[in-house]
Amino acid sequence: MYAYTCYSQSDLEMTVDLAAIHHLESVAGILRELGNEAIELFEHNYHPQAFGNFELVVGRGHERLKFTWEGRDSVLSVSFASFPNKNAPAPWTHDADFSLPNGEGVYAEIASQTVDMLSTT
Repeated sequence: MYAYTCYSQSDLEMTVDLAAIHHLESVAGILRELGNEAIELFEHNYHPQAFGNFELVVGRGHERLKFTWEGRDSVLSVSFASFPNKNAPAPWTHDADFSLPNGEGVYAEIASQTVDMLSTT
């Protein structure tokens, strides 16, 4: 469904540098695809030295999704927020946790959840 190349972190034993490149390429691929849905990046934090943990906030209009990857536990958490205006504090509501052993499919799960939860139809 998505045109980006996505490898799980278990496909290769990666150095921290290669893991960072893999992460950034995967995120860039997701963003290219989501751009077709008018979904854009609002925030991104990545910690390659801390189990590859990252946080990604994407959205459209006043709706946002926050994905938090906890690499040590292999858990992807998803939270949702609707912002009445751009300066309002983030009223995040936890939506779901996904267990993805060894990071298998983490980027595909982010893309899929984003399209499902922010669909305009």
